[in-house]
Parts: sequence; C-alpha cells; structure tokens
Amino acid sequence: MADDLMDQAMRLHLAGRHAESEALYRQIAPDSAKAKHYLGFLLQQTGRMEEALELIEASLLHDNFHSEWHYNHGIVLDKLGRCNEAIAAFEHSLKLAPDNYFCKTSLGALFEKTGEIDRAEHLYREASQLDPHCPDAHYLLASLLVAQGRFLEARYFNSLGLIADPARDKSKIRLGIAYCEVGEKDWAIALMENWLLEEPGNPVASHMLAAFRGDAPERCSERYVEAAFDKFAAQFDSILSRLEYAGPRLLREELQRTGFAQHSLKALDLGCGTGLNGQILKSVSHTLTGVDISRAMLDAAEKTQCYDFLFKSEICAFLDESRDRFDLITCMDTLIYFGNLGPVFSKIHARLAPGGQFVFTTEKLAPDSGEKYELGITGRYRHSEDYVARLLEEAGFEPPFAKNAAIRKESGQPVEGRLYSARKRR
Repeated sequence: MADDLMDQAMRLHLAGRHAESEALYRQIAPDSAKAKHYLGFLLQQTGRMEEALELIEASLLHDNFHSEWHYNHGIVLDKLGRCNEAIAAFEHSLKLAPDNYFCKTSLGALFEKTGEIDRAEHLYREASQLDPHCPDAHYLLASLLVAQGRFLEARYFNSLGLIADPARDKSKIRLGIAYCEVGEKDWAIALMENWLLEEPGNPVASHMLAAFRGDAPERCSERYVEAAFDKFAAQFDSILSRLEYAGPRLLREELQRTGFAQHSLKALDLGCGTGLNGQILKSVSHTLTGVDISRAMLDAAEKTQCYDFLFKSEICAFLDESRDRFDLITCMDTLIYFGNLGPVFSKIHARLAPGGQFVFTTEKLAPDSGEKYELGITGRYRHSEDYVARLLEEAGFEPPFAKNAAIRKESGQPVEGRLYSARKRR
C-alpha cells in the first residue's frame, strides 16, 4: 500500500500537481525515508527551504547511499547560502556516482563562487566531456574563460554550447559560425547550401557561404548588406549596446582631438545606420548628411532629428552621383563590408574639400596573415594596417592618425579594430 501511494505521489510530483503530491508525501513520510526526501525536494522547489533541509537531512540519516539524495541536499544548502556544506554534499554525491553531470557543474559553480577557479574549470571540463550534447557545462566553462581573458578558448566552448543547445533560438548564421569555430566548417557550408536550396538566391546565405568557404569577393553585395540591415534595424541599437559597440565613443574622442569648432563643418556620415553617430556629428556640423543602403535604418535615423539630409543609397553610388564637397566624412563600422578599399577611398577623396578630414574604422587583420584583407567567418572583412595606409596615400591623403581599439565584443571577446583619421592633401 505504501509503495503504491509513493508511486502515485511521485507521478503527481512529476506532473507538477504539487499540492496533491505534497499531501501524499506527508501521509507516507513518518515511515518512509524516500517520502521524506522527495517531500523535501518538492518543498525546495516551492521555496520552503528550512523545512526542505530538515526533511532531506532526516532522510539521509536513514539512507545515506543515494548519490541523488546528496545532490539534492547540496542544492538546498546552496540556496540557503551554506556554501561549504553544499560543497561537501556535492562531493559526497560524486563519490557515490562519479559521472553525475549536473553534480559536477553545480560543484564547479560553487568553486567558482568561492574563488577556486582551477577546481571549477576542471569540473566543467569533465562535465563537458562526459556529455558533449548537453550545453550547460560548455556555457559555464565559456563564461569562466571569458572572465580570465582566455577568449579563444571561451569562443570555442560557447560555440559547442550553441550547437548543443536545443532551447536556444539559433539563426542559421550563428549556427554556421559556431560550426566553424569548433572546426566543423563542412557542416557550416552544408547549412548554407541547404538554406540556398530552400531559398534560391538568398543574398545572406550566398554571402555567408562564400565566407565559410574562404572565397573573398572584393566587397559584400549590395543585396546582402541591405537585407542584413533591414532585418536588424528594429533591434540594432540594443544589439550594439549589448555588444558594447565603441564607434560613437571613438568618433567623439577623435573629434575632440582634432578640435573642430562647434557647427563649423559640412559633414557626411556614410553608412549612418540608425544615427548612433548623428548627435556627435551634429555638434560640429552646420549641415549633416546621412547615407545608408537600408530604408529601415534610415527611418530610425530620421527619428533622431540629427540629420539635415538622409539618402537611401549604396555609398559608392552616392559618392559618384554627388557633386557636394564635405569638410568631414565619417565611415564608422562600414568599411568592414568592403574588401578592396581602393575605389571607395578614391571616391571619398573626391568628395572632400581641400584639407577635409576622413574618419573611419576597420577590423584589424593579424600582421602575420600575409594578406591585404580577408573575409572572416562572421561575413565581415578585416584589413591589414599596411594595406590601409598605402591606399590612403595613393588616394591623396596625408599620413593618417591611427590607433588600435576594440570595436565591439563578440562572445565576450573584444573585436580588435583600428581607428583612422586622414586629412586630404591641400
């Protein structure tokens, strides 16, 4: 009879019918260590920690050989802030069942909390290997590695977590990048190829396929850039805030360094996006023009009321068609969609007044790559410092002011970039 009631109580518990389950557990508990334990477990689930602890400890006095029971004991102790006792409970659980995945991650989290980082990392790595298809340990390990500045390792484990995580909302692009990060580029390529079978000619899938294959066209297609930015326009500012996008700060610092007078310039913001740089540029501009290929981005930029003129255009096409001369042209986080910078530098030079200033950012290519530029798996271009400096000189600019800077963060890792400020020769 007691066994039947216990089975019924546990079924109700699993079904989330806690009040009915609790009543049955309490009926059986005086004569059953198992009922005491699972009543305690239910109570901790519903926030009644002190009574939960009392019942679980009473159950362990009668039966001390269940790894799961010691694990549940540790959970309650942890929630009550009794960290050292929780560690002891988890360690006892692991002695009885060394392959308890969630006990390893829970104990690792406690060691991380108490500053025993090496022990935490060891447990996370063990759990990660124990069940590679469960994302928790991958994410915990990635977070720990980010805190230590071990970004490459962190990115690898974060990607493993993303691939394994069934609940995560995964775009095809993010999943493809994750496959590349863990050395499974063939999976990333297949993902894009299947996307193109579903949507022939999709510009985003076509571009990312080229990136994953290592094929680098001279620039991103207009259709890709427009489609990508139209899609993200509504969340663009919040996304960049989360990524700690540094463009506006870098631009403000550069304008302060150059000492432009208030409202003195005719300025052009190429790739203006939602207008994040508009307020900064407005302070030094008597006329401010914004250009972007995405209508959705321009609609957001218009709401800032910073721009005197806004044009929907690909930036090279705008530069070709315009007959205006500008004192300042900015191109923040936009040239990452161009590989060959020669044509755009020449066009910008032609639209600057004598002595005009060109301020822009690039993503930085490692010096040992031996390339002028490369298309990364993110779908963005990185450029070498020597290449950029040479093209600026060839286009007719004075030697630029330049400095390294983290442009944004991805997976907690700073994306290394470079700010340039070049004056047109008079």
